[in-house]
Amino acid sequence: MKLLKADNYQTWYIEEGENAVLIDPWLSNQLQPDNSTFIQRKRNEHTCLDAKDLKKVKAIIITAPFEDHLHLESIQSLPEDIEIYTSAWVRRILLKAGINNPIKLLSNVGSNIHSINFKAIPTGFPYHPATFALLIQDKKGNKIFHEGHIAKFKYLIKNNIKADVAILTAEEVKLLGILRLGMDHTRTLRACNILGAEHLFITGSNPEKTTGLISKFLSITGLERKKIESQIKLHHQAGDAINLD
Repeated sequence: MKLLKADNYQTWYIEEGENAVLIDPWLSNQLQPDNSTFIQRKRNEHTCLDAKDLKKVKAIIITAPFEDHLHLESIQSLPEDIEIYTSAWVRRILLKAGINNPIKLLSNVGSNIHSINFKAIPTGFPYHPATFALLIQDKKGNKIFHEGHIAKFKYLIKNNIKADVAILTAEEVKLLGILRLGMDHTRTLRACNILGAEHLFITGSNPEKTTGLISKFLSITGLERKKIESQIKLHHQAGDAINLD
């Protein structure tokens, strides 16, 4: 199983043989149209995925109903026979938007997408139940934990959730200086310790590059790279990848 950080934000690509799964894909250079006022993000560099990679995609997973996870333009750019796995909340949005792809609900029971199992895991406050985390496992027992915002520590401990690789936020974002929307490095490292992870990939990277109305109410702490690297193998650049054998 191969994991690839497919852009400089939060698109993830998981490949096994000739099959691949996209998580929260944003494949264009602009997140929203120019007239969008709430949230916007632009970039010069494109996704790290090429046509050959995208041809392998057999499923898409959408973990949150927010515009920077649920990017309709990217979904519409892919074939309509690609299955989408998500929540009931996101399914309603997709159907209202006229998305014709097969849509399946992902739960904590798990779904086998070709040779890889994906389970929905509860997220931390204030995101549950709007979003979900992922526990991903291949047939060899290799595990990846993906949480796009805040990990639910009590659930991880109670259910003894373990993973070789953690995909987590590590650049703290607070709304109005109070409500935490992304984890700081201490919480990220605590999650890695609970999971027993040997590798940490950063998601939601460079939150300061997100603009629009929402950005005026956010306070952001940058990536504490040296502090993290002193405790775990860090992967934070677009194009970073790992093969789990």
